[in-house]
Amino acid sequence: MSQPPAPETDSLSRRQIVLLVTALVFSVMSFSLNATMLSPAVRDINETLGPGAFAAMSTPFFIAGAIANVVLIRWSDYIGRKRVLIGILVVCVLGTVLCLSSSLPIVMVGRFLQGASNITYGLGFMILRARVSGATFGVCCGLMASINGGVAGGDAFLAGIMTDAFGYRSIFMLTSVVGVIAVVFAWKWVPADEPGARSEGRMDWIGAVFIALSVGGLTMFMSEGGHGGWTSTPALVWLVVTGGAFVALIVSNNRVEHPVVGLKYIRSREAWPLIVVTILVVGSFMVIQAFVIPSMAEDPDSGFGLNATTTALLFLTPAAVVQICTSPFVGRLAVRIGFVAVLRAGILSTIVVVALMAVFADNKWAIVALMVVYGITCSAVIHTPLMSLGVLQASDEAPGALPGLANASYGIGFSLGFAWAGPIVGSGTDSTFQHAFWTCVAIGFIALVFSFVLRPKPLASDAVSPGGSTAHQPSH
Repeated sequence: MSQPPAPETDSLSRRQIVLLVTALVFSVMSFSLNATMLSPAVRDINETLGPGAFAAMSTPFFIAGAIANVVLIRWSDYIGRKRVLIGILVVCVLGTVLCLSSSLPIVMVGRFLQGASNITYGLGFMILRARVSGATFGVCCGLMASINGGVAGGDAFLAGIMTDAFGYRSIFMLTSVVGVIAVVFAWKWVPADEPGARSEGRMDWIGAVFIALSVGGLTMFMSEGGHGGWTSTPALVWLVVTGGAFVALIVSNNRVEHPVVGLKYIRSREAWPLIVVTILVVGSFMVIQAFVIPSMAEDPDSGFGLNATTTALLFLTPAAVVQICTSPFVGRLAVRIGFVAVLRAGILSTIVVVALMAVFADNKWAIVALMVVYGITCSAVIHTPLMSLGVLQASDEAPGALPGLANASYGIGFSLGFAWAGPIVGSGTDSTFQHAFWTCVAIGFIALVFSFVLRPKPLASDAVSPGGSTAHQPSH
């Protein structure tokens, strides 16, 4: 199947677009709330389920997202986007119910099922790409990307209040309701796949197993390496699994007509640098809001010693508020000047912001102010193009392959982030958080270098831009 070009005009009425976007926003919320709302609950989770429980719960969550993205988004090329979307939302609801358990192993299973719903982002962007034009596409991309940082900041604040008053399980009770609503909205308002929109042939399940082992093995290697040492037995075992699976994937790729991942395209500068940049950006900047800042705010010795509600109100909510306000404008701008150009600007500006955090790490109000700026530079200016480029840079022959790999890179990136940030944040020295910020700056600078290696995908025609705009789209 060739990837259909973005429509020059919207194929849906204004009312249908509003309902579609509403359904997709609730779909991505079913995943994002299960990630963002737990940030203020780190201490309560560790006290209730045992020391290190939060990190233990995070590993299966991100591994599942990585595996589901490389397998299920590609599968949607064959069986349809809507069918996969509804199925994964149901799985997410089941996982959320399991997270109410008082047993850590059961909670970890629930988090694994929740994590698979990470694919709602990739599926959502692909559904939008096929249905709306450039101007609308840019705004919708910004709106959906903004949900990745929370719902106008209210979710983090509400999570802090709920955690202090009722405990972290109340968060899962709320997200289960959101998940049920998402299932209903997706079933009613997401249009059925158009006739002829599905790929010919059949899913390469053998290749899917190998790519899942490669991505999952790499994620586990980073997780085990960060906690037990990079030369520890578990880390080395996962490294061998990753290498062996990748070799098998290469062999399998050359023997099937429709491989799960077209390695020839992935080797191009239109694809692999995006994967590297995603891993590095997530492994540095996004770990700040998800782990470093909440730990810093609540640490009574090296940090500010605040409770969950105050942490959310001062540090997490403002960043999410400015993100959801600015992301639609960033998406509209990206359609005009290029998604890659906006991504580079976001990385560069965030490096500056995080460097200032390192300098003023002992000043609570300086960090509060810088988190507001962070909400613009990272949460909006980086997130919006980064989450869209998987679809925009995808090959025409296998449109679900690169979005799946790009989204899977989020899980790998978070595993990398927790691997280096966990030991540093847990060291308990006076320079703990300053050290963490400077490490983010170093990794972010490497990401900036690779962003200049990334080559924007050439236009399919002069009439349609990568964002779907009818105006000519500059590459840089």
